Amino acid sequence: MMSMDKKQKVMITARKLFAENGFYSTATAKIAKEAGVSNGILFHYFNTKDILIQELYNDLKDRLFKYTADQIYKGATLKESIYTFWLASLEWNMENPEDFVFMRQFENSHYFNEQIYSNHRFVQMSLELAEKGIDQGILKKVPPMLLVQTMSGMVETSVAYLKAHPENAANQDFKDRLFELAWDAIKK
Repeated sequence: MMSMDKKQKVMITARKLFAENGFYSTATAKIAKEAGVSNGILFHYFNTKDILIQELYNDLKDRLFKYTADQIYKGATLKESIYTFWLASLEWNMENPEDFVFMRQFENSHYFNEQIYSNHRFVQMSLELAEKGIDQGILKKVPPMLLVQTMSGMVETSVAYLKAHPENAANQDFKDRLFELAWDAIKK
């Protein structure tokens, strides 16, 4: 149990430092020092900085998946499901600003590739919704991954906007209008 605590400390500290300083400006020695562990402990859990970064991304996507999947209810219409998924993603990113910064940084770095992205359960669930919408003639007939990336971009844009304009962050009507912008981009 104690060693798991150290691993979690390293991950939490690394995520914070990467969000603040970027991947390239954050040395593993600084992560270890701020986490209160030795370099040897850090490298015991993560053989390289690259592996640490990739594990942080997978952990983040796993937590986002659990949060959003728990929000979707059976029997919902496609639009209701996409709305719930979109809103949960928006709220999770608003509540986890370091994770939001880390994810944006990761997905715009050389660490990111289509296979890492598309193989994750979060993206698989999004693809299932997109494919269902295309099959039902509700969503535009384009590659499903394009629909997923469009909605993801709209979540990212909405989070950035709400962070810059916090007076709208608690306004559900405003969030609904943001969703309608995203929905209009993908509906047929």
